[in-house]
Amino acid sequence: MNKHPDQELLQAYACGEIDAVMGLVVALHITQCSACRAQVHQLENELASQFEMASDFAFSGGDEECLALEAMLDGITDLPLMRSEIRIAEPRDVKVNGRSFPLPKPLWPFADKLSEWRSYGGKVFSAEVMLEETARVNLIYIGENVRIPQHTHKGKEATLVLHGGFSDESGHYTAGDLLERDGRHKHSPFTAEGEECLCLTVLTEPMLFTGVARVFNRFGKGMYP
Repeated sequence: MNKHPDQELLQAYACGEIDAVMGLVVALHITQCSACRAQVHQLENELASQFEMASDFAFSGGDEECLALEAMLDGITDLPLMRSEIRIAEPRDVKVNGRSFPLPKPLWPFADKLSEWRSYGGKVFSAEVMLEETARVNLIYIGENVRIPQHTHKGKEATLVLHGGFSDESGHYTAGDLLERDGRHKHSPFTAEGEECLCLTVLTEPMLFTGVARVFNRFGKGMYP
């Protein structure tokens, strides 16, 4: 594994200031990456310490600061209790092209939110994860010895490898690797003989095929997988 979320993304995740889709991507990555998991844990501890110091400072300050903090805490404790049904997600897997893959734990609750698999030539398959978010989220399965036509992106693309691996012009990627691409990049992902790959992809805008494959773009607007 050699592709990780940058420090800014990990910081946003630890602070809870990340959007739902990328929060899911980071959660999936850290289930497979002990180094990034440790970084997030450290960031969370630092934030907790900063909050504790701020609280101590407020209580040691003047009456105005103390009253403000006490009012905030009272407001939290006075909130009405919300009753909700607690559902514990169970391990889930996905089946595609005669293969079965266990899903990482953060994806368990979304196993029933998958669309039907769509086949592209019987070697590439795509299923949308219905998250009701602006960004398009898909599971992509690529069979062995397949090359996807070169493309770029109108917006941003994040690809997290869940199982197996693939390559492009910049290197080889395996489970846990997180790639981020935008309009500055062109690439043509491919798998080797005997290699397959299951990925989670996030697209904020359609992808645009380049070269001969431009014929796949829908009226020049690009397309989603």
